[in-house]
Amino acid sequence: MPSSARTTTPRWALGAALLICACAPAARVTPPVAPLPAVVAPPPQTIVPPPVDARLALARVADSVFSDPKFRTAAWGALIIDPATGDTLYSLNPRKLVMPASNMKVITGAVVLHLLGPDFRFRTTFSARCGPTRTRCTELFVTGRGDPTISPRFHSDPMTPLRAVADSLRAHGVTGFSGALVASGDAFPGSIYGYGWEFDDLGEDYGAGIDDLLFYEGLGPVEAVAPSGLRVRTFKPTPDPRQAYLTMLSSALRERGLAHEGTAATDSGRSLALAQAETLFVIQSPPLRDILGPMLKPSQNQIAEILLRTIGLERTGVGRADSGAAVVRRQLLEWGADSMEFSIRDGSGLSRHNYVTPATMVRVLSVMQRHPHAAVFYEALPAVGVSGTVQNWLRGTSAEGNAHGKTGTLGSVRAFSGYVRTAGGSTLIYSFICNNYLVPTSAVTVAIQAMVRHMAESPLPAL
Repeated sequence: MPSSARTTTPRWALGAALLICACAPAARVTPPVAPLPAVVAPPPQTIVPPPVDARLALARVADSVFSDPKFRTAAWGALIIDPATGDTLYSLNPRKLVMPASNMKVITGAVVLHLLGPDFRFRTTFSARCGPTRTRCTELFVTGRGDPTISPRFHSDPMTPLRAVADSLRAHGVTGFSGALVASGDAFPGSIYGYGWEFDDLGEDYGAGIDDLLFYEGLGPVEAVAPSGLRVRTFKPTPDPRQAYLTMLSSALRERGLAHEGTAATDSGRSLALAQAETLFVIQSPPLRDILGPMLKPSQNQIAEILLRTIGLERTGVGRADSGAAVVRRQLLEWGADSMEFSIRDGSGLSRHNYVTPATMVRVLSVMQRHPHAAVFYEALPAVGVSGTVQNWLRGTSAEGNAHGKTGTLGSVRAFSGYVRTAGGSTLIYSFICNNYLVPTSAVTVAIQAMVRHMAESPLPAL
């Protein structure tokens, strides 16, 4: 046998293998599986806090402002209402008496506008005893009732209306007077100053006295001569406003060539001549609607004092400050103010003897909001960021040109009361008054501005 023998597979084994292959099922082909989509994480959700009630937010801001530790020894009074609903949105000592400072002008202006109307005008009467031809007369009698408009606030040159008087005299044929210029009548008897005005204020322009004849808001001419010989004329508060008026009228008449013999601040000893005098003409002031703004916007004290005496004169026949204050008191009571929540001593607020509550201020503002002359009153108030004493407040904010109100400032007294429209369309009425603080007044002003701005930006809706 050969050394490498071939191994032979038996035939029966081959047959069995073929049989097994023929009977086995064919292998299954699995189709390709589509890939699963990529899992994308959901975007992060912004967590929105539950809405805070706008009224609650207003109260929180107010509490934060007025409870600031710097004010812990001060006396705050605050009140905010929604006049559409009558709801009180915030209050802090609303019925506690505080000094209002020039917030008094809001009350004075509201009462005079209500009682006398926007078309009321002051009258100044010019009378003289003349011959048949009127060419040469004796005294010129000037009877005033407090016209406050002979000032730079109404005329670029306050001499302009006095020159107009001289021109009117010439138009009536008058060429001169053999006597004096005489202030006749006494429409405003009593002190030329407000009750309780402090000595330190009387030498300042804002503390000038007033009378029934007034030139340049109670200022009189003062002439000084420089070492070079140059004569300089300036104006300072005068102790005799009538005499200052006559002095300037005399100057205007001489400019127009109308000769006369001096001036006299009273008609004492001239009763016969006055009785025989003929009324030549009457000069009327601009209407009250044009006077309220120059009083409220710059906070002009002398106009306010004249308005107080005028409502006394027109309603009681006596043009004293206390007569006017009595008229104001009656009107406030008619408007529903509590008799224990105000004390009226002057018209401007310069006196530290005035007292009101925020509730009284808000009541007056509420009455005037629905008054027939509401538009006249509203337009006379300073506009935040636009005019008057708040011209530089909150510019570039929602309060600019929106909030209207009156400031008040005395030593350790700061106030602001008025109207503001919210971002939600609601009009709010407010009064904020702070007394007895020791921090700088600017800190109190910032606190008040924060309240005004928040109200203007508040979503409180109109109902």
